[in-house]
Parts: sequence; C-alpha cells; structure tokens
Amino acid sequence: MKTPVNLRSIDLNLLTVFEAVYEVRSQVKASQRLGMTQPAVSNALSRLRYLIGDQLFISRSNGVTPTLKADDLYTQVHKVLDVVRNEFSEKTSFDPETSFRTYVISVSFSGGIIYGSKLYERLAIEAPNTRLIIRTIDPESEIPQLLHESRLDLAIHYGQFPDTFLDEQVYEEDELVILARKDHPRIQDSPSLDACIRESFVNPYNLLMKAKDEALNDFLEIIKLITVLEVPNPLTGFETVRNTDLLALTNKKLANKVGDLFGLSQYKLPVNVPTLRSYLIWSKTSNKDPGHRWLLNQLKHVREEIENDF
Repeated sequence: MKTPVNLRSIDLNLLTVFEAVYEVRSQVKASQRLGMTQPAVSNALSRLRYLIGDQLFISRSNGVTPTLKADDLYTQVHKVLDVVRNEFSEKTSFDPETSFRTYVISVSFSGGIIYGSKLYERLAIEAPNTRLIIRTIDPESEIPQLLHESRLDLAIHYGQFPDTFLDEQVYEEDELVILARKDHPRIQDSPSLDACIRESFVNPYNLLMKAKDEALNDFLEIIKLITVLEVPNPLTGFETVRNTDLLALTNKKLANKVGDLFGLSQYKLPVNVPTLRSYLIWSKTSNKDPGHRWLLNQLKHVREEIENDF
C-alpha cells in the first residue's frame, strides 16, 4: 500500500506551472501566461521533476515536448485544477481579452473544415491570447471519457451518448448527399436508388453508424454492403471519388464547401430520410464555467455565419 503524501510538503503552485508549460509547450510563453519570470518557471519545473522522478519535458528548438509521464500527469492535474476552477468560477468573471486558455474541441468527420477557421477568427479578435485545438476522435466511444477527464472542452458530433453526466444541445441541421465525379459514366441527373446501389462506395471510417431513424438506418445498411473502401476522413474520400468511379456519402455543407475543388457533383439521396443533426456535447461540470459558456456563445455566432454563407 502506498504511503499517503503529505501535501503540506508540496508547493501546489508547481502544478499550475506544469499545466501551463504543457498546454503552451514553452517555458517562455508559460511565464507570460502566469505572470512569472522564466527562471521562476524553470525552477518550479526542476522541483517538480525531482518530486515526480521524470524529466517531464524535452527541450526543442521551438519549445518543449512532453514525455509520456507528463502526458499521464497532465490528465490528472488538469482534471483536479479544473474542479477547483469550476468551484470558484461562479464567483469570478471570464475576460476573453486577458484569458490564456486553451480550448480543445472534437469535431466529427472533418467538420473542422467548416467550423475551424471561423471559430479561430472569432477567438483571434475576442480572445487573442487563447489557443484553439480542433481534433477528430476515433473511436467515437472515447468522447465521453475525454470530456469527463477535461481533455476535451466540447464535442461536435452527429451521434448522442446515453450519459447522464453529459449535457448536449442541437447545434445545426444538415442533410446527407451522394457525391460522384462530374464525368461519371453512369451517375448523372438525380440518380435513382437502383442506379446508386449498382455502384460501389468509398466512405470515411465510422460514418455509417447506426441511425435512430428506421428509413435512414435501412439506407445506411445498404450503403455499408456496397462500401468497398473505408478511409480515415472525408477529404481522402473526395480525392478517391475524383479519381475513380466510386461514390461517397457526405453532408451537404461539407460538399458545398469543398466539392467543386475536387470536381465533384452532388445529388440528393434517392430515399426520404430525416434531417441530419449535429450536437454540441460537454461535461456537466463545465456548466459553472463562464469560459465554457463564452465558448458556446462563440459557436452560436459561428453557426449563424455558416448559415448565412449557405
């Protein structure tokens, strides 16, 4: 059995220094974020290295890279510090102009192409010192755990999770379309269902998830059977469609955004299916955090800009 650590013998400020260095990957930037001198940050890391028994960070020409031990430590430290911050967040305000926060968002199926630049542009103006990380998650089953561990601030996802500790709201509505290259020898002018299922498909891995709507689910099951190539993301699929006779499924907004760049035509689905909804999903522990509420508001404005574009 481990001997309990005497917390009075540990300077807990070391953890905030570690968190800052880990998030910005630089002792210089961390010192600016924390209002400390660089020697003070370096000294704090040295003390923490001694306590942990690990190097924690490897120096590089453009900053530092965390060790595997640092990755594990950050998960726990960030989670604990977030609990403390959330407890006090209702008594404090959030000032985006002075915030050095890092926001980490998961966006499914290359949705970052649609949301990413617009969200960054808003943050660059409203919160110039914040950092934005947009990532995809595979497998999607990891999303709830990453939200609980505060390794994700938010997920934008087409699926929902039966988790009572998560909150969600509908973010936007879209529809699925079929893509084919413009000079496809058989697919032209509103193809029928029979014409589509005589072809083969390329689709992103995990796109054809089980749907709640019976008609949509039946259609996706058909497409699964004739999908001969699964790729890691929609852009790889678009490139494949451009160079082959394969078809692809994607959402209309993404097709509108990049379809012409790949020389692709889009067609309505040959079956009646419901609107495709994406959801904002986050941990309920974030509800007390004014910085989180501010982020939700920025995403609301991003959605309105996107709707105006289309």
